[in-house]
Amino acid sequence: IVLLDFGACNDYAPEFVDTYLKIIKGAAEQERETVLKYSQELGFLTGFETKIMEETHIDAVMILGEAFACKKPFDFRKQNMTARIHDLVPVMLKHRLTPPPEETYSLHRKMSGIFLLCTKLGAVIDCRKLFDEVYQEYASRKLKGANLNSIQFV
Repeated sequence: IVLLDFGACNDYAPEFVDTYLKIIKGAAEQERETVLKYSQELGFLTGFETKIMEETHIDAVMILGEAFACKKPFDFRKQNMTARIHDLVPVMLKHRLTPPPEETYSLHRKMSGIFLLCTKLGAVIDCRKLFDEVYQEYASRKLKGANLNSIQFV
């Protein structure tokens, strides 16, 4: 299989990546308050949403973060994320006060494509390990003042 990823040409500002990674890390650690705090900081939420919108947003992030929270290889054959997220959409459409940050459209399109591909292939992947490696590499490079736009893993 050859996969050409033209979306890899997208650059994201380090400030966006910093905060987005904190949201994913919060989901991986099952820390709902962390997800809420950084979702507001990044602009997913304004801070003036109803409690139902906050909870629904956090639920959606936690569902997407399940693969990264799993302490063992995640079995994409047995996941039902799409259906569960789909069930939350009406609440988000009704109660959302602001659109998601613009950068997330391309990023979430990429993530949903990868998740769909993994599902179709019946993949079982240690997503937690991969996320932890990416997170540690990013944090290490940030501390060293390195270029954060070119993190690659082989």
